[in-house]
Formats: sequence, C-alpha cells, structure tokens
Amino acid sequence: MRRDHRLSMSGGVMTRLMFPVTNHEDKQDIVDGNSKIMCVIDPTRLRLLLALHEQGTLHAAAETLHISPSAASQQLATLTREAGAPLTEVDGRKLRLTDAGTVLVEHAYGLLAHLERARGEVQAAAGGELGHITVGSFPSTISSLLIPAALALRERTPRLRIDIREVTVPACLDRLAGGDLDVVVAVRPDGALSADDRRFTTVALGTDDLILALPAHHPAAPSGVADLALLRDQEWISTLEDDACDRLLHLACVSAGFRPDIRHRASDWTAILALVEAGMGTALVPRAARLPIPDGVITLPTSGHDARRHIYAAIRRGTEARPAIAGYLAALKDAASASAAQHAKPASPAR
Repeated sequence: MRRDHRLSMSGGVMTRLMFPVTNHEDKQDIVDGNSKIMCVIDPTRLRLLLALHEQGTLHAAAETLHISPSAASQQLATLTREAGAPLTEVDGRKLRLTDAGTVLVEHAYGLLAHLERARGEVQAAAGGELGHITVGSFPSTISSLLIPAALALRERTPRLRIDIREVTVPACLDRLAGGDLDVVVAVRPDGALSADDRRFTTVALGTDDLILALPAHHPAAPSGVADLALLRDQEWISTLEDDACDRLLHLACVSAGFRPDIRHRASDWTAILALVEAGMGTALVPRAARLPIPDGVITLPTSGHDARRHIYAAIRRGTEARPAIAGYLAALKDAASASAAQHAKPASPAR
C-alpha cells in the first residue's frame, strides 16, 4: 500500500491531513474522482492522541482538551479508523499506545507544527494585522509583563484582539497544548522547559529574585540583608502546594540547611503579606510582582542561597509563524527587559 502525505486547504488554513491509499478496507474513507480511498485525519484527533500520550489516561486527555470522556473515546475510535491500524490497547485501567500508535505520535508532533506554521504564513501573506490571541499567566506577571506587552502590540496593530487570562502554573501548559491559550508565561525554579517537550517552543524572559518579607518589628529587620540559615526556627508562609514559588521556598531553605516550617498558605500575595504584617510568619515574595508593601512589613534581600525563579514564554510549536504571536513574543521580551532594568538597583529595606 502506497501512502504520500498531502495537506488539504480549507478556508485559507490547513485543516485535514489526506493520505491516498489503494485498498478499500475502511468504508468510512472518502472516495475521490480517481476512485482512490482518501483517509482524512483531523488534527483535532491528533491532538487527542498526543494528550493521551502525555497524560496517560483517556479521562485526563479529555480534560486537557475540554471534552467529555465519551467524546474522547469516540474521537479515538474515529482516529483508529482513519489511521487504518489499532493505535491503543488496554493495559489495566489505562490505554497503552501500540507500535502503530507510537509511530503516529512521532509524526503528529511535526504534522501539527507544520499546520501551525502554515496558518501563520497564510496570515502573514494576508497582512497579519487581523486576528485574536489569548495569553495566560499567573497574577504577578500579568501586571509586569502581559499588560505592557499587550498595550505595546495593540499600539502597533490596533485591529488585533488580545485576551488575557489568569491561569495556574500546573494547568497552563495543558491549556496551551489543547489550544485554549496561544501564549503562556510561566515560571520554574530550575530554568525553562526541557527541550524534550516537543509540544512547545519556549523563550526565556529572564529571572526574578524572591525577597524576604518580615514583620517590621522582626530582629533581622535593621540588618539590611537576611541570611536564611539564621531563620531556620521561623514559622513560614507560602503559596499553595505545587506552586513554583512554594517549590522555590523549599529549595532555598534546604540549600540553607533546613526545611521550612510552613504554617500558613495562600494563593494571593496580598493575603500572604497580611499574614506577615500580623506577625504570623515570614515569606519569600517575588521582587518583580510590584506588590504594595503594608506599613507593618519590611522586605530584605537574602544571602547564602539562590532564591530566583526563571520566567519563560511558551507557545505551541509552529505558531511562531503567526504574526500576532511573533509580535507578542517580541513585546514580551521588551517588557521583560524594561522590568529587569527597573529592578536592577540593589534592594534596600523597604516598606
């Protein structure tokens, strides 16, 4: 059986993957004028297969793509017919990819990236000024990066619609992969995403030091700098578990020789600073978040460890060809440079 990959155009963008074949095994195939069977693979179903590969279960893959498990099961069955070979097999409570499924996954990364690039090139050929992108990040970078980048880009391309969404870091990449978001700004304690994650292209936007927030009456307040090792007996306030800043607090304290005694958690930095002001503990807060510091709180730089989060932007592979996304990435870099320059001066005790 001979197969050659072709790309179908619909509405100015590529929407179907067409595979001419010479047999008639699948009655669901489409017959063209030459009586050849055309196997049509929908990119949406390829994304489902990738989500299954990444998540491990069909239920989790369905959640990633915001569809019901029954719809995901139907789409997977359709994809199996389109591919002409079994793609999965039951392994306990999970679905495991067959050899054919693994082969299709390997091709799917490149095929979907190619479709994204094609869409971008079509938009560029059409002028690239119209469009709609949705960007997501966590609260502290919305004010310092996402808003300045959006304003700068809209000044140059006023007909472009830019929607901003607050997202949680653990879920944002799944939403990006599923197409719910076009650009994500996220953080990691240890640098950007692994290059092995072929779903995304990442762009480093810099680093953000975390500084210590103490009650104003704390004995360390007059020192001008705080050594974490001397704060091992303190009670700590942190963000929610699995948040990047929570992981960074643990890494910083462990590098200073102790494990933090975390008594309170909150998702909002204002609430965390209110707990600090009330004398209920100390916290590490991001310098670049532009937080309003209460009168009863003092902030200090720290020594003896690396309390720094790495900020990066992520997009789906291939979408860098879309003028709106390329323009927004450039604007994000400019905003990150401006933010870094603003915070380049040595920190001093501040209220």
